[in-house]
Amino acid sequence: MGLTLGEILELDVLQRGGARVVSGASLLEREVRWVHITELADIAHLLQGGELLLTTGMGITSSADMQRRYVTELVEAGVSGVVFELGRNFKTVPTAMVRAANRIGLPIIVLDRETRFVEITETVHREIISHQYAMLDRAERVSRELTELILNGAGAAQIVIRLAEIFDNHVVLEDEAHQVIEIAGPASGIAELLTGWQTHSRNHHQESRSGSVHHNDQSPMCMWVEVWLRHNPWGRLHVIATTSRFEANSELLVDRAGAAIALSLLSEKDAAHMADRARSALVGEVIVGRSGSGAEFLRRARSLGSDLGDGPVIAVALEVTRASGTSNDVDLTEENRLHIRLDIADEIRASAHQNECAALVTLSGDRIIAVLASSRPRSLVELAEQVVHHAAGHLAHRSPQVTISAGTSQEVTADALHKGIDEATTALAFARHSGADRQVHNYLDLGTYQLLASLAQGPELAKFVEHELQALLDYDVRARGKLLPTLRAYLSNAGRKSETGRSLGVQRRTLYARITKIETILRRDLENQDTRTRLTLALQGLDLLEDRWN
Repeated sequence: MGLTLGEILELDVLQRGGARVVSGASLLEREVRWVHITELADIAHLLQGGELLLTTGMGITSSADMQRRYVTELVEAGVSGVVFELGRNFKTVPTAMVRAANRIGLPIIVLDRETRFVEITETVHREIISHQYAMLDRAERVSRELTELILNGAGAAQIVIRLAEIFDNHVVLEDEAHQVIEIAGPASGIAELLTGWQTHSRNHHQESRSGSVHHNDQSPMCMWVEVWLRHNPWGRLHVIATTSRFEANSELLVDRAGAAIALSLLSEKDAAHMADRARSALVGEVIVGRSGSGAEFLRRARSLGSDLGDGPVIAVALEVTRASGTSNDVDLTEENRLHIRLDIADEIRASAHQNECAALVTLSGDRIIAVLASSRPRSLVELAEQVVHHAAGHLAHRSPQVTISAGTSQEVTADALHKGIDEATTALAFARHSGADRQVHNYLDLGTYQLLASLAQGPELAKFVEHELQALLDYDVRARGKLLPTLRAYLSNAGRKSETGRSLGVQRRTLYARITKIETILRRDLENQDTRTRLTLALQGLDLLEDRWN
């Protein structure tokens, strides 16, 4: 806030003049832009607002009507207040003026002793200029701090967090589609802001001047500025006065903040996918259990353009796999895989839209994670399969060398979504190792693998795997010829040696030698059905544990 009437009243030059307030005592927080000396009664049309007028009242007539008119015109002109020196024309401020000023809101300050007006103007103007310099200096310091953060690698999220600390208010970065990309500020107010964000952002936020800081005086008050990247509008930065009042330099700080955000986005490799990153961060928080309540997750998802309603949801985990019959020579670099994963995410969104369901889709490491919901009663498990098959069909036309493998959870509430994502990821891992032709596996269909997944939450599964396979794993670490693939093939072919040999591409004699070696190392009879069952479970457990670490 700039220099106020109350602060001016404390100055020595006014205290020596015996300054006292006779009207508008509750309005002393008004800012003063400039001080103007005048004895004209019709000065109002020459004023711009924010002035403090100094007068001896020589131009004011004794007519009560004219006195009231004088006060009214000053209020309409936006005058901050009037300093009235007594003794030359009036012994006291006219009653009509005081009453009018109290009624319509004009602070009048009287000086009981003769005071040099030029001394008042010099002192106040010096304070105003000093105050403005301090505001500019703070803006420059903030600008330098933000620039230093960016040069040290800070992203938009860190910049928004720091801005919330600087303004002591909530700060929101949204993209052009009004999706909340980043939000920071007191945790207690974030849920309410997200709930009403679309209403807030789309109302009273029309940009009248490109590149300017705009104001929304509706509650809560808001300042915002457009964010431009390479001559194209990217989004908006909002500062919302939920905690602290805006200060006189807030507009300048918002302008500098907008420039810093633009610079931060330009320094990031792919600003166009900021919304994807925000979705990825949200799902990541769910996975590690830091997303808050289910209601909070749904609010944040809604702010990112995914209205999942308030009913059950289903989690889907997908990954890129090489299409059957595709040559191993086909080049699938990590960059190729990333582009394919982005394509799959887009196809899942399009497929969900076509199937009339809501979807929050994002990349999580090497996987694509989708959360689906429907506004009408239907099986979400079947819906998820339809969405995946539809997306896979479109992908096959553009990238025939790859396909999609997917796992789905059971229907869960938003509060249990972390469990749903874990189930979908487990089902995906089962799909990877089962060798089955099915494209989508649901967690409830995993059989013993589901039991292993629950055991993997504690140490029991790791102990079982180590007990059953340790000797063979230790051997494979030391030996050039690994035996674990042979054991896998033998068990997957239910102990049928001829089929095992064909799948491995080895002669019968070689296979028999390997099986004998495995039996010796494990001290097990592989002809025994119970042994094969135990080892099958151990291999599935090993795969599950490795997937959790990767």
